[in-house]
Amino acid sequence: MKNYKFVVPIVLVVLFFVSVYSLYSQKAEIENQYNSLIKEARELKQQEIYVDAEEKYLEALEVKESKDLYLEIGKFYVDSDQKNRAADWGENILQKYPKEKFGYEYLVDIYVTQKDYASCWSVYNKQQKRKVNSSVTDEIMQSIEGEFYFSEESEDVGVFSAGYCPVMLEGQWGFVDESGKIVVPIKFKQVSAFSPRNLAAVIDNENKVYFIDAEGNKKIAVKNIDNVKEIGYIWENVFSVYNGREWSFYNVNSEKVFGGFEEVTSLANGVVACSKNHKWDFYDTEGKKLSDGNFDSVITDERNIVFRNECAFVSKNGKVHMVNAQGKDISNEYYEEAELFNDSTYAAVKINGLWGFVDNHGSIIIKPEYEEARSFSNGLAAVKKNGLWGFVDTENKMIIEPQFYGAKDFNSKGSVFVYENNIWKLLNLYKYNY
Repeated sequence: MKNYKFVVPIVLVVLFFVSVYSLYSQKAEIENQYNSLIKEARELKQQEIYVDAEEKYLEALEVKESKDLYLEIGKFYVDSDQKNRAADWGENILQKYPKEKFGYEYLVDIYVTQKDYASCWSVYNKQQKRKVNSSVTDEIMQSIEGEFYFSEESEDVGVFSAGYCPVMLEGQWGFVDESGKIVVPIKFKQVSAFSPRNLAAVIDNENKVYFIDAEGNKKIAVKNIDNVKEIGYIWENVFSVYNGREWSFYNVNSEKVFGGFEEVTSLANGVVACSKNHKWDFYDTEGKKLSDGNFDSVITDERNIVFRNECAFVSKNGKVHMVNAQGKDISNEYYEEAELFNDSTYAAVKINGLWGFVDNHGSIIIKPEYEEARSFSNGLAAVKKNGLWGFVDTENKMIIEPQFYGAKDFNSKGSVFVYENNIWKLLNLYKYNY
């Protein structure tokens, strides 16, 4: 028995060394097989025998997987001009290594080279959701944030309001949504912008006046109001009507609230501007006069709104002032011209013959340098340079180079109407539309 006690440990030691030797031998064999396959694949690639090279690369991957080999195979597809295979391979890398940045960097670079900007943003979106950081992809995406494509076309357009934009074809008006899809049939003689209540005023071809919803359904009838020539934007329950002689405001029951003005703006954000004896002042929704400025004129946007971001622009004594709802000057700065704020960012103003941008305190944010400009909307502003329109961001970086003969304001989905070749086209940024 004593001899067995000594034999057992010796046997175990021998078995251990045998297993270690076997393991190292197996690893060496695998390494030799791998190196042999890689060598063959590279030689075949150099000879441009791509089918066989691919086969050897894939065999090597089955023997031993690695990030480096995945990238080398991807580069092989690129070098051999197999565009689809290169992109498909990148998608395989993302499935295999979803938390590693190298796959995203490889695939974004592939799609940029192919000018497949929609796929670039799709991949980048996956990367962001998985919280994988890469300065390489960040830099690439910044370089293509202004890439776009066109979709819908119209003879004339308004601006987006509450997610919808009036469009005109063959003299008739309807509405598209922010993607350019027609949501209200093009069949009306006249339309207003959609309000926050998702209602728009229309006059049909039988001269009937009413309010519709975003699907074109009749929602509010305008009755017992004589000789309606024009109808304005509805704010809460009040809207404006022109009867050929004067403007007045009515509620949804067609009851007159106040009126008797030469001209009016749209009632919005609780404020409307109205003129009597060729002088303008501000009023609230019940017709109470808010200001006593007797302004020469007021500046409105394309919805005919006069007040937003707690301020308005008015003209007094040949100068444009930024004022509050009571008509008091907000700053000591005066402008030659201005555009109403579209949101809480910056408004376009003209100083010494050039356009720049200010905040709602009157502080200059972007120094005047443009021939014309529109106020910022959803992070971008249309600017005119050398006779053509492009778009800048709030840091004054040119995102879309000047190339259009007209431009509107970006909507929340990254789309905007621009004028090119005598037609209005809906420009869609891939960044938001992929």
